[in-house]
Amino acid sequence: MKKTFLVFSIVLLLCSVGLAKEIKVWMVGTSIESLQIINQIINESFTPKTGITVNITSLPWAESDRRFQLAAASGDAPDAALMSGLLAAELGVRGAMVDLKEEFGQDFLEVTKNHFPGVFYTYEFMGAIFGIPYQMDMSMMAYRKDLLAELGLKLPDSWQDVRSILPKLQAKQMNFALVAGIGEGSFRDFSAFLWQNGGDFYSEDRTRSAWDTANSVKGFIEYTNLYTQYKIPQVPMHLESFRRGELPVTCIPFWVYANMNISLPELKDKWDIGLIPGTIKNNEINRTSWAAGTPFTMFKSSKNKKEAWEFIKFMTSHDFQNKYAKTLMTKIPGSIHIPTVAGAYSTLPLPDNQKKVLLGVVQTAKAPPFAIASEAIVLRHIEFAINKVVVQKQDPEKAILEAARNMNTDLKTKFAEYNRFIKKYNK
Repeated sequence: MKKTFLVFSIVLLLCSVGLAKEIKVWMVGTSIESLQIINQIINESFTPKTGITVNITSLPWAESDRRFQLAAASGDAPDAALMSGLLAAELGVRGAMVDLKEEFGQDFLEVTKNHFPGVFYTYEFMGAIFGIPYQMDMSMMAYRKDLLAELGLKLPDSWQDVRSILPKLQAKQMNFALVAGIGEGSFRDFSAFLWQNGGDFYSEDRTRSAWDTANSVKGFIEYTNLYTQYKIPQVPMHLESFRRGELPVTCIPFWVYANMNISLPELKDKWDIGLIPGTIKNNEINRTSWAAGTPFTMFKSSKNKKEAWEFIKFMTSHDFQNKYAKTLMTKIPGSIHIPTVAGAYSTLPLPDNQKKVLLGVVQTAKAPPFAIASEAIVLRHIEFAINKVVVQKQDPEKAILEAARNMNTDLKTKFAEYNRFIKKYNK
């Protein structure tokens, strides 16, 4: 009897091995330590339930775009991938990525209803959606409670409040800073002023720049005025300046916030975070700010689309996001995972008021839309315009209007180049 049972068990094992499928996944920006946590959760909670094994390769950000482009061109691509949102849309429009909305229909809608809608703009084009967000990149405001109390100042709620407190701060050799300063990444700060003033990156059909509209120009002038008229730092050193009290109020990216939690023991209970300031209109405050949701995508060349979809659903689910964020932040102090589903925020190993702020930011944040022109082109035009105003002292309206004209030229060229791909979306 025992011998028969043993033979039966071996047969079952061999059958299960034969039926099991392995999918290949490439993930950008994933450290060895975080990958170990991801694999542990997959091996405990995904593979036993689905029979799907997952082979994950981590790619550095520096070379990831080229690796994905070569993989798409050669057909030797993974089944699923974590990549930048704009690249997902660019490869998707060119026919390399699966339109998840079209491929998985109602199941896709069920999955995405729990995610923050503002981040989908980056990997959506004319109704096709090429990714589901896995992790958030966003910004917040950090402030020294002790110093604001000492100065008799309230935490600024709007940009008007910021402008009001700046003379008082600067009289004490203190200042306020935006997230990125002037140069790489300045589009993050510009985006907030653009959207809060009713402007946008593109026209509704995304064939033209919208930087030349009255609202966009207004937002650009308000943004650059903080540098030219109010003299905020062009190259903020957030962590050290915050520690020394030189920036008692400052907007910061999420990774600086993560570092603050372990790098400022001497400031314990003396600082906190708040929402990015907003723009007041009709007695309401618009807090829209820049965010990015790095998405999981699926290559059309995959022969395991059903299995890859199950994996993407798992990695972007409340259960995984909740477990991964808690485990990562507990095991690796100073690290952080900003979930893309609201339900995962309540259990983050952070103070309750800070969890509330993070959730408030991502609920109002927005990602720039994809519009054929590459990210490098878009960023180059806006960074050139900012540099002309802040560094070269040129007129802000002329600078942003010139950027819009140059952007329109590039968009016209790109739409002609991509016409054979995008004409299917115009049916």
